[in-house]
Amino acid sequence: MSQNSTPIANNNGIQVIDPPLLRTIKFSLFAVAVPISMSCYLFIIYQMLRHRALRGGLHNHAIIVNLCFNLVVVMVDLPFILSYLHLAHVIPATEAHCLAWQFVDYGVWFTDVFVTFWASIERHILIFHSNMTNTAKKRLFFHWIPLVFFSLYAPTIYTYLVFFYPTPHNYDFTQYLCGGPYYYNDIAPWLLWYETIVHYIMPNILIIVLGLALVIRVVVQKQKLCQSAGWRQYRRTTKQFVFISLVYICNLPYIIVTIVRWSGYPDFGLNVQGPYFFYMLYIPTLFFPFAVLVTMPNLREKFSRYFHQSTILQMNIIAPTNNDAR
Repeated sequence: MSQNSTPIANNNGIQVIDPPLLRTIKFSLFAVAVPISMSCYLFIIYQMLRHRALRGGLHNHAIIVNLCFNLVVVMVDLPFILSYLHLAHVIPATEAHCLAWQFVDYGVWFTDVFVTFWASIERHILIFHSNMTNTAKKRLFFHWIPLVFFSLYAPTIYTYLVFFYPTPHNYDFTQYLCGGPYYYNDIAPWLLWYETIVHYIMPNILIIVLGLALVIRVVVQKQKLCQSAGWRQYRRTTKQFVFISLVYICNLPYIIVTIVRWSGYPDFGLNVQGPYFFYMLYIPTLFFPFAVLVTMPNLREKFSRYFHQSTILQMNIIAPTNNDAR
C-alpha cells in the first residue's frame, strides 16, 4: 500500500483508500471546526451549570448530559482523528492510546446518540404528558432512571468490548483506530446485527422521526397549548429539538448505505461510505452546541461577545509577535 494513502476501517470491516488531497481537505475542515465547537461547548456547559434556572429545568438535563459527552468526543476523539489525518499514522503508537481512542469513538459517541434518542421521547412527555413528571416519584421513573440508563448503557457495554473482550489485540498504527475495535475480529453475527441496528440505525432514525412528530403535534395542538402557562417554554423546547434533529440528518447517508449493503448488496457505496459518509458522522457532534445555542437568545448574545473578544485577544497576541519577527 502506498505511503501517500490512508486506510480507513469502518464499523462494518471495510477498508478504503483515503487519497492525500482528500485527507488534507478533511484535516483543514476539522482543524477549523473543532476549536470553534469546543469553545461553544465549554461556554454553554459553564452557563447552564452556573444558572440554577437552566440546570434545574427537566428539559435541560438530557441536553447537559449530551453536551458533556460530546465535549469528550471533541476534546479526545477528534484531536486523535486530526493527528491521524495529518500524519497518516497513530501517534503516540501505544496500546493505551489505541484503547482510549476506540472507547471514546464508540462508548462515548454512542452515548450521545442514546441520550439524544431519550431526549426526543422526553420532549413529547414534557409537552403533552406533563402529568407524568409532576411528582418526585414520577420524575424518578419517567425522567431520572431513563436518563441514567441511557447515559451509562454504552460506556458499560464498550468498556467490556474494548478493554476486556477475549480476542487478540493486533495493533496496526497505520490504520484508523489502530485497526480496531478488535472485538470485530471474533464477534458473534447476532451481536454485530444488534449493535448496528439497536446502537446506530434505529436511534438515529427515531431521533429524526420523533423530532418531526413533535413539530406536527405542536402545530396540530397549538391552540390548546397557547392557552397553557408553559406555551413559551413549549415553543422554545420544540424549536430547540428541531434544530438538534436536523443535525442528525447528516448520519442518514451512512445509515442508508449500511442498510443497502446489509440487504444483499455488499459493494454498494464502498467508494463513498468510508472516505466521505464516515466522517459526516461527526458533524452532529460539532454542530450540537450551536443547535442548542440558537434557541437561547441570552446565551447566544453572550457567546457572540465572548467569541468576538476572544478573537480580538488572539489577534492582539499574534500582532506583536509578527512585529517582533520583522
